[in-house]
Amino acid sequence: MPKKTFSPIFLQIPVTAIIWSLVGFVLVWLIYSFLYSTSPGGQPTFAALNNLITMFSDSRLFNAVLRTIYYAGVGTVIEVLLGMLVALALVNFISNTTVRFVVLMIFLTPMALSEAIASHTWLMLLTPQGYLNSILRSLGLPPVGWLSESMALTSLILADVWQWTSLPLLLIYAARVSVPQELYEMASLERLSAFKTFRVVTWPYIRNAVVVAALLRFIFMYITIDKILLITFGGPGFATETLGYYIWMQSFSYRNISYAATLSLATLIGATIVAYIFWRVMTRR
Repeated sequence: MPKKTFSPIFLQIPVTAIIWSLVGFVLVWLIYSFLYSTSPGGQPTFAALNNLITMFSDSRLFNAVLRTIYYAGVGTVIEVLLGMLVALALVNFISNTTVRFVVLMIFLTPMALSEAIASHTWLMLLTPQGYLNSILRSLGLPPVGWLSESMALTSLILADVWQWTSLPLLLIYAARVSVPQELYEMASLERLSAFKTFRVVTWPYIRNAVVVAALLRFIFMYITIDKILLITFGGPGFATETLGYYIWMQSFSYRNISYAATLSLATLIGATIVAYIFWRVMTRR
């Protein structure tokens, strides 16, 4: 039997200690802020469960959670499905590896842009006098209120889909190219339909990549505030005020640090539950 070595464990200790010291500090600070209410220039006062009571009776928070579910849920589904379709199309319809690589790089370009550049690009597209409405007017069509109260959140989803479909695409493409070609040859000999070939050959290999991509995109969209800050600033009214943006407002605009910490803890618990559900799905046979 090979001799056991603990070198990998010892090598991981410094990095692990640094990461957990940072995480531990943030958690301790959040719990302290949750229990003690502070005001600028004032002394901390014990808040007990007042913040929890406020949270469960906050109708504005409830509406922000509903918008977050719509924003993260719809955006994740579109990005993962679109990324999977493009990944499968690249492998199935482009046989030349050089051409396939070039096309893949083109699809990955939006992901390489910073949130600020992507947001300002879409702001120029979505404003009433922006490029999208200019194209519609040139075609004789009426302009669309992309940043209106009824359309603003959907427009933000479109901007996020344009930038971040590349992530599911990359993960699923990597899983798809790992499928042995012999399996497809066997499926062809068995005269399996395209759908059944996908179900019994392709899907078992790309399933974990799809789940991981969905988990990453849902959590990122669940907590994101970048595009909201740079394009709509939560408006018009409260139309694009999501959970992450509402916490930011409580902390940096209203200076209600204790309540913002309570909402942050609740968000952390929600993200943990979502991650556990995805993990169970991924490990279930």
